Amino acid sequence: MSIITEGMKHRERIVKYAIKVNNNAAAARRYHKSRQYVQRWRQRYDGSIESLRKKSTRPKSHPNQHTQDELNLIKHMHRHHRHRGLAHVYRKCKDEGYTRSYDSMCRQIRKMGLGKPSKAKKKRKKQKEKSKYTHPGQLVQIDVKYVPVNSIGFVSHHKRYYQITAIDAYSRKRVLSLMNENSTYTTSEFVLTLEEEMGFKIDKIQTDNGKEFTNDPQETDKKSRFQKILNFLDIDYQTTAPYCPWQNGLVERSHREDETRFYSRRRFSSEEELEKALRRYNTSYNNTYRKILNFKNPNEVVAEFFEKAG
Repeated sequence: MSIITEGMKHRERIVKYAIKVNNNAAAARRYHKSRQYVQRWRQRYDGSIESLRKKSTRPKSHPNQHTQDELNLIKHMHRHHRHRGLAHVYRKCKDEGYTRSYDSMCRQIRKMGLGKPSKAKKKRKKQKEKSKYTHPGQLVQIDVKYVPVNSIGFVSHHKRYYQITAIDAYSRKRVLSLMNENSTYTTSEFVLTLEEEMGFKIDKIQTDNGKEFTNDPQETDKKSRFQKILNFLDIDYQTTAPYCPWQNGLVERSHREDETRFYSRRRFSSEEELEKALRRYNTSYNNTYRKILNFKNPNEVVAEFFEKAG
């Protein structure tokens, strides 16, 4: 049932008084309105208060509204690329000649009911100014995550499998590998080939304080094998503050994406299948367009940097 507003009741009093005295000017003087206002509502009045409800002033069309071809393009790209994010959908639309802004495309997706219902926004705390990176390799974050047991559908001779991930802060390019042991030996072996797989020199590496990376300073002053390998490769090393995972936020966020987009949807029948799928997934990750990269993918960002550098 529609709500009867105070404005509708007030307009009804004006119209009824104008009908009673049969004089629009008298009703206008009494209720401090113009004669045209009284005449307009009196002509619309049909005896029911519902006829005095204000109609929508929203225009039925707009010269700059999306065309049907543009809407069909958005639907098509969203259907085939939504699993890689809206930024990837937008870049694919732009490659096909779409000229609108990213926010405009997202608005149309919401109108067509293609996206998930938006959650209530939480009030965000004031954040510190983020570090600005100027070149690939300036900082690479590394972390290790457990491979979920539910994804392993084969008999394994190891207790657990681990995924080690390195992500470049400038280009968001990522290298990952599957391990069956979480120790300084496996992490240092990963670092030995990291620069070759990234395709550029690494200045600094950042990790948390896990024992697979560094020794506890309260237990020993000796450097771990991981730290010795970094010294050999002439790479600076720093750790995050204890219990502050957000300082390693890039790689932590990528691990969360891995959980929702990769592991939660798959169950592997062999270790070879897991390794092959992980390599294919990482290739897709490095070729996915991202809003933070101005709708470019990590491989494009690295290639463009070295092209400009000459």
